[in-house]
Amino acid sequence: MISFKIFFEQNVNNETVALLPGGFKPPTKGHFEALEDLLQAANKGVVFIGKESRDGITQDQSYQIWSIYSRYLSKPVDVIKSPVTPVKSTYDYAIEHSNYNIIVGAGAKDADITRYNSFIKNPDKYPNVVGIEKINIKGEGISGTETRERILAKDPSVVDYFVPEIVNQTDKDRIKQILGIV
Repeated sequence: MISFKIFFEQNVNNETVALLPGGFKPPTKGHFEALEDLLQAANKGVVFIGKESRDGITQDQSYQIWSIYSRYLSKPVDVIKSPVTPVKSTYDYAIEHSNYNIIVGAGAKDADITRYNSFIKNPDKYPNVVGIEKINIKGEGISGTETRERILAKDPSVVDYFVPEIVNQTDKDRIKQILGIV
C-alpha cells in the first residue's frame, strides 16, 4: 500500500470526475441537485442513463432532458446512454479513465451504495475511485412514480413539479414536447 503523500502527489494534477448513474425516468430536480452537489468536488461530471423504459419514459427522453439540464449545471457534464446498465457503465468508466480521480454518487434508498462495494473492496483495481458519495433525498423528495403518473395523465403542471426552478420557460416547454405533454 502506498502512503497518502505518494498517492496525493500522483493524483494532485488529475482531474476529478463526478459520476451519477441511474435510471432517471425522468430526471428530476432531485437528480439535478444531487449532481450539482457532486460537482462541487469535481472538475466535470458524467451522467449514465439506464436503457430500460419506465411507464413509457424512454432512455432517449431522459437523455434529451439531461442535455437541457446540463446547460444549467456549474461545470461541464457529459450525458451518456448506458448500453447495459448504469452500474456497469460506472465500473467500465473507472477502468477506462484511470487518469481521472473519480467520485461516484449513489442514492440513499434501497442500499444503492452497495452496488459499488467492489470499488471499496478492490482498491488496487480501482485506485482512482476516491469516493463513493451517499446522496440523500434532494429536490423536496420529488417522487418518480408520481411524476410518471402525472406525465401519463398529460398534466401540464407536472413540469413545474419535477423540473429544477433554474430551467427557463423555453426549456420547460421543450421538456413538455419531449414528454408529449403539449
